[in-house]
Amino acid sequence: MSIQPPQLASVKALRPLKSKAQGLGQRVWLSLRERAERYPLQFWAVVLILASTGVGFGATTLLLKLPKSPQCSRMFWPVASASMRLYCAQLAAEEKTVDSLLQAIKLVAGLSPSHPLYAEANRKIEDWAEDILDLAEETYQEGKLQDAIAIARRIPDHVEAYKVVEERIAQWQETWAKGEEIYAEVEADLRKTRWNDAFRNAVRLLNLDNRYWETVKYDEAIKNIQIAQEESAKLNTAFRILRRGGLDNWLKAIEEGQKIPKQSYAYEEAQNLISQAKEKLTGYVNDLIDDRDWQTLNTVVSRLPEGVFGAEDANDWQLLATAGSEAQLGSLEGIQTAISSLERFTDQTRPHYELAQTLLQGWRSEETALSQLAKARDTAASGNIGDLNSAIAQAQQIAPDNPRYQDARRDIANWTKQVQISEDRPLLSRAREMAASGAVGDLEQAIQQAKAIGENRALYNEARQEIQEWRSLVQKQEDQPILDQAQALANSQNYSAAISAAQQIQSGRALSREAQRKIRGWRQEIQSQKNLQQAYALAASRGADALSQAISLVRQIPYDTEAGSQRIQALNSWSYQLLSIAQEKASISAFSEAIRLARLIPRESAAYSAAQDLVQEWRALMEPAPQVAPDASAPLAPETGYEPEPTLP
Repeated sequence: MSIQPPQLASVKALRPLKSKAQGLGQRVWLSLRERAERYPLQFWAVVLILASTGVGFGATTLLLKLPKSPQCSRMFWPVASASMRLYCAQLAAEEKTVDSLLQAIKLVAGLSPSHPLYAEANRKIEDWAEDILDLAEETYQEGKLQDAIAIARRIPDHVEAYKVVEERIAQWQETWAKGEEIYAEVEADLRKTRWNDAFRNAVRLLNLDNRYWETVKYDEAIKNIQIAQEESAKLNTAFRILRRGGLDNWLKAIEEGQKIPKQSYAYEEAQNLISQAKEKLTGYVNDLIDDRDWQTLNTVVSRLPEGVFGAEDANDWQLLATAGSEAQLGSLEGIQTAISSLERFTDQTRPHYELAQTLLQGWRSEETALSQLAKARDTAASGNIGDLNSAIAQAQQIAPDNPRYQDARRDIANWTKQVQISEDRPLLSRAREMAASGAVGDLEQAIQQAKAIGENRALYNEARQEIQEWRSLVQKQEDQPILDQAQALANSQNYSAAISAAQQIQSGRALSREAQRKIRGWRQEIQSQKNLQQAYALAASRGADALSQAISLVRQIPYDTEAGSQRIQALNSWSYQLLSIAQEKASISAFSEAIRLARLIPRESAAYSAAQDLVQEWRALMEPAPQVAPDASAPLAPETGYEPEPTLP
């Protein structure tokens, strides 16, 4: 409500303004006087116009825009006049705050009913009380119920407007309670994932006639619906990830579940997700422990999220993983560190206590075996046969059920090999010296010497390789004359005799592969000669089919044979003969037969290109001539009763 200027102010209140106006007027008057003396007529005309306008405007301005008088702040109110109280009350009320409005009411509330300004003051008091109630309403609309009630109840009880205060407060409280009830229903719907019901209830907030519930709380409810739906969707994705299985997916499911805060509508479901993933991880960890996969267990434990598993479980797993990893290093120091670590596992109530004791027992036995092996290895370090045999005896003390038994067996095998090499190397060296001459007798003796190295000895394979090479040398010396004789027979083209001679070399002997290779070549020569002779016999008839068969036979003769030198000459001669026959067929229009014969000529023949050209020419001649439509303008031939014979191409 706007405050009107204090029109009822007394003359006494306006005296300071009058004094100021008089001072200003004197200065203006002197200036005007000077101008009047210089421009008498024009001046007084303008002055009269401006004076009549300015006086009215100035008076109105002074009345409507009274400045905030510093007298109000210095006023001693017990002696202040009613007009001054009303004036200052209006100035205070213009601030439109609860305190300023209450101050305004207080200034004029004590006027007597008989005072001339009483009616005006009472009207103002009611207006100001209404302003206070409006401020309380605005505070209520902003969502500050208790502040609004406190403001409303500051209205003095003697004011007429006070009668509606409690009624207004009761209305506010009723609306507020209804809003809280609706909002609680929205919350309940969200916790039960009833999205449609939650939205319908949220819309009811728009009908409460309160800006705070219609805007802030409505927006908050809609946002909560969206958040609940998003969180639920995230959990659905997290459950799918969980069902895929595997360490990464289980950890990811827990991570997603932990993102849901306690105040979230999906918190309980998130905890269920975490519980299922935790169960999967616990089973996986137990499987790793059963499999003694300490390295993987160590990695898994290091990735477990904090606060999901109990501290005792995590500590037990970490202790087992660390000790097991140290033990798997295989060193005496690692075993000793593992034993020291696992000896701290003393709580008999823990699930893996019995396993820890079993591991400790095995590692202590392993520690003893490692000490024995270390001593045996030191003994064997010299490499002489006596020390190696002593080391073998020491390592053999390790029992088969000891975890280091296989290590001991490998060391024993290695040292045994060294002993055998030391014992057999001189024997093999002497055999090589015997074989150095290359004589058959010396080679035979060397073979017998090397055979003394038994099958289970370290140098057995090396000795067998030497024996094989020496036997090959003996066989080559024995069989080379036979192979030379066979080659001489083949050089004279007596291939059959050459084959018979080479077949004396038995399979498996050093020169047997070379003999077989030569036999295959000589047989090929014999077959090539047969093919060439048969081809010449067929071609002698000069018939088309005979020439085609001759060409086919001669093409089977390899180039690298004796008969191969005659192959190309015969093939070209017979191909031209065949092409000549094809041309004869074409001359009598037997184009199909001509084409068939020409296509029998092989690509490697000198006649091939000419044959292909003729084939294309003959095919063109076999194609029917294109039909030409009769000319409609040409005169019709007279009917003769017979059709003309077609013209041959």
